[in-house]
Amino acid sequence: MLTVATVLGVLGLPAAAVTVLLLVVGHVQRRREAEIGRQVAMTDAIHAELGAVVSPVVKRRLGRGWRIEIPVPFQRPAIVGRVVAIAHAVMLGADARAAGRIEVVLTAQEAQVQRANVRWFRPAGAAPLVTRERKVMTWTGTSTSRASS
Repeated sequence: MLTVATVLGVLGLPAAAVTVLLLVVGHVQRRREAEIGRQVAMTDAIHAELGAVVSPVVKRRLGRGWRIEIPVPFQRPAIVGRVVAIAHAVMLGADARAAGRIEVVLTAQEAQVQRANVRWFRPAGAAPLVTRERKVMTWTGTSTSRASS
């Protein structure tokens, strides 16, 4: 009898540990997918109405609801108000229970477009270039922005 219990314990404990780890990983993955889904929905709603003026970041806080971080142009109050209204509507549309658990954090939007002159040199023997300078646009507004040329 003791041998059977020992065998079941030796075989059952690792299986239970793996099962628990898989459940935890699945929960974390579903939470992350919910964050990404809400962020995409909010970004799409704002861009559909106002254009690409802001890029919100949506985060789920442990037991405290949702946090929306939006860098906004404070010098344009009409846009700020509309962005907050759209963000609130999107969050309520996704989950009506989230009404009292939404935190909206507005930060000042930094200069969004910088221009840099980049010199393009041609290799020896190549055809002459039409111009030797090219304007490069970079987006530097938020932590999720990407440089583009």
